[in-house]
Amino acid sequence: MRIKHGVALWLALGFAAVLVVTIFLAFAVSEYYKETTLQRTNFLLTSTIKQAAFHNLSVGDFNPNNLSKSKDRFTEFANEIDGPEIVRLKVWGTNHEIVYSDKPELIGSTYLNDKQLNSALAGQSVSTISYLDGPEDASEKQYGELFKIYVPIKSSSNDVVGVAEVYLSMDLINVYIDNTDKMIFLISSIGAAIFGGMMFLTYSALRRNVINPIESIHGNAKRIAEGDFDIKSKPRGYTELKILESEVETMAKKLKDQQQQLLKTERIIAIGELAARLAHDLRNPLNIILNSLHIIKHKYDVKPELGASFERIDRAVFRMSHQIESVMDFVKVKALQLKPVSLNEILQSAVEKSFIPETIKVSLPTEDVRMVCDPNSMEVVFENLLVNAKQAIRENPGMITVRTSTEGRFLQIEIEDNGPGIAENVLPNIFDPLFTTKQEGTGLGLASCKNIIEQHGGSLEVKTKVGTGTTFIIKLPLISFETQSVATGRIAQTQLNAKLSLNGRP
Repeated sequence: MRIKHGVALWLALGFAAVLVVTIFLAFAVSEYYKETTLQRTNFLLTSTIKQAAFHNLSVGDFNPNNLSKSKDRFTEFANEIDGPEIVRLKVWGTNHEIVYSDKPELIGSTYLNDKQLNSALAGQSVSTISYLDGPEDASEKQYGELFKIYVPIKSSSNDVVGVAEVYLSMDLINVYIDNTDKMIFLISSIGAAIFGGMMFLTYSALRRNVINPIESIHGNAKRIAEGDFDIKSKPRGYTELKILESEVETMAKKLKDQQQQLLKTERIIAIGELAARLAHDLRNPLNIILNSLHIIKHKYDVKPELGASFERIDRAVFRMSHQIESVMDFVKVKALQLKPVSLNEILQSAVEKSFIPETIKVSLPTEDVRMVCDPNSMEVVFENLLVNAKQAIRENPGMITVRTSTEGRFLQIEIEDNGPGIAENVLPNIFDPLFTTKQEGTGLGLASCKNIIEQHGGSLEVKTKVGTGTTFIIKLPLISFETQSVATGRIAQTQLNAKLSLNGRP
């Protein structure tokens, strides 16, 4: 609002200043035109009078004793300078006496105190605007504003022999001046109006393209500061402001995502701490159950019909142990113990611990890779991915294929299954902690895998096609590795009894 009011105030002051300057210039131009018009009139009439006097008058015509004889010569002089604007003509002698006038009763009158006449008799042309307020003009007040000119008449020897006093009606001149004044003020008003219109249009454009967008950005920033991140802006104004408003909206969305992620992280931390305590408390009972089961199987003769029950207990303990380890792998943050290891040894160990049934075949790479990694953490990754593949295929005949290749500066490991694939609406969330579509899952397995791979400086991606299968792609930086051929063929699947210890994995 400050910006809007400040701009409006400056625009109003600017328009007022332009209007005042325009009026002043119009008045100055009008006065200049009026003064120029009077000067031009004075010059033209003075030249006409001097030329007419030179042609028609002589020194003797101004002698008071010869006025009757010089009357015709004065009449010719008057006719030569006569015009529609001339309303009175007087000719003075050097003795301040009127020797000729178009008003005969004034002839012979004498006025000694006329300052303008005295200046003319001294040889100086005088002009003034008169309202006929002099004593000799008392009977001429029926006329309006007049332009009075005193022109000295000189002899051939350049001596002043008389003065011609001429009155011009200002009516026509004033009409011209008034029309010119109106034209000047009209042009000035139009100019001021055009300038004002331009200022208004400039202000409108400034408001639409600068002020309004800035106010919108300010409002959005205030909403973000108050915790409202649902910003739906409509970019407007100049390009830079459109970009800025879009970036504010993008920033609000990112802040909202970060806030949700922070809340989710806090929730996961709280759940993780609780899960870690529960997992620790459950390990001892599970160890007791498993050890007791092994003692019974080895010390006593178990009837064949009880073997299936022992196997079910074994698998149940394994599943519980696997879920506990998934929780611990996600919650525990431990430093990597990097060392050169055989990739296929880690894979084979992971396959054995995954309890993959005979109905599912597993194909490992034909070439072994000696890579630098934390073998225990990497085994957790492979085990989780193999268990996911097994659970996706379930009891149906299936195939799990592990491939390795190099791509630029990365070692790429692909684990592919021919299960039903992952639904499109589920795919974006599979790496989120606590997200699972399986009744027996914890929702932490893939999140743990992603964390471990990223700890190694790599990435974990997934490709899937519903009805065809899923492929998890691990990319690890090539720190140091070697390859060597290994025997091809299916890995022998040996159902191992789950062995759970206080400090180990099954």
